[in-house]
Amino acid sequence: MFDEPTRKRGMASLTPLIDVVFLLLIFFMLTTSFLQTQSLSVVTPAPSAADLPKDARVVEIWLNGDGSIAIDGKPIERAALAQGLNAAIGERKDITVTILAERGSRTQALVAAVEAARQSGAKSVGTARVEKIAK
Repeated sequence: MFDEPTRKRGMASLTPLIDVVFLLLIFFMLTTSFLQTQSLSVVTPAPSAADLPKDARVVEIWLNGDGSIAIDGKPIERAALAQGLNAAIGERKDITVTILAERGSRTQALVAAVEAARQSGAKSVGTARVEKIAK
């Protein structure tokens, strides 16, 4: 009968698709940001008096719920925390710094207190969460 001419089906080229995928890969690689994280090692809960040597001293940093900070009960600004801690520790490097965080205190204040204790050269740092700091 009548022979119909057979139509050749063309294969779609994958080259443009591969080019688009490659361009997207480059775009995402260039726009991705990688964060560097820093870890802090903190001893928790605060050490008890039995764990401390007889001549050691404990310096307490109070993080109050209203945002104020105190070192051994004396109010101090966050900017002067490292200097105040250096004054409280003095020349002794066997001092243990205990950070008492009241309910509602800010995490940034805790990080600043740990960093100040690290800069001051304290032997160890302990943290404790308390409901209310007795003043």
